[in-house]
Amino acid sequence: MTQENDAIAPDAAERILEAVMFESWLRFTFLEEVPGERPEDEPRLFIRLDEAARQRLAGEEAHLLPLALMVDGREASFANSREAVCRFVLEELEGRGIPQGTAASVLDSPDFQFRLQLFNNWLQEQESMLECTPHDFSDWRIKFAQWRSRPDVREQARAAVSPAADPAGAAGDGGARGPRLLDAADVQEEPHR
Repeated sequence: MTQENDAIAPDAAERILEAVMFESWLRFTFLEEVPGERPEDEPRLFIRLDEAARQRLAGEEAHLLPLALMVDGREASFANSREAVCRFVLEELEGRGIPQGTAASVLDSPDFQFRLQLFNNWLQEQESMLECTPHDFSDWRIKFAQWRSRPDVREQARAAVSPAADPAGAAGDGGARGPRLLDAADVQEEPHR
C-alpha cells in the first residue's frame, strides 16, 4: 500500500465492514421462510423487503439502500451474501467512499480481517438476543461499538495491531485459522449478477 492508502485504510475498512454488518442485519430482520415446492422439500429462506421497509431504509440508511435492493427477493445464502457485499463495494464504495482500486487491498489487510472477525464474534455472542428482539440498524451499530469498546475486546485489538499478529487468534477464537469470509479474491473479477 502507498502511504496515502495507509492513511485511508482504517476508514475504508470501516466502510466495508458497515456493508457486511448491514447485509447481516438485513438477514436477521427481513428473513422469510418459503415452503419447498413439494411437501418433502425443506423450506428456503429469502430476504424480503416490503415497500414500507424500502422507504424507511431510503430515509435512514440511504447510502446502504443499494445493498438492500441487491439482496431483496434473493435466497439468504452465504454465496448470495458475499456476492451482494462485493458488488456493493465495487459499484457503490470504490471510487466514492474508498479510493478507486483499493478494495482488494483493504479486504486482504489484517486490519479489515480483524474487524470482520470481531464482528463475527459479536454476532455469534449476541445471536439469540438479536433474533428475539427486532433492532434498527442504528441499534446494531451502537451495540457493536459498545461491545468493541469493552476493555477485553480493546486488549484483543491492541494485540492484533502488532506486525506478527494473527487476526483470528487475536480476535478471540483460539487462534483457529478458518477460511476467510471475505477477501481480495472476491473482488478481483466483477461478481456475477
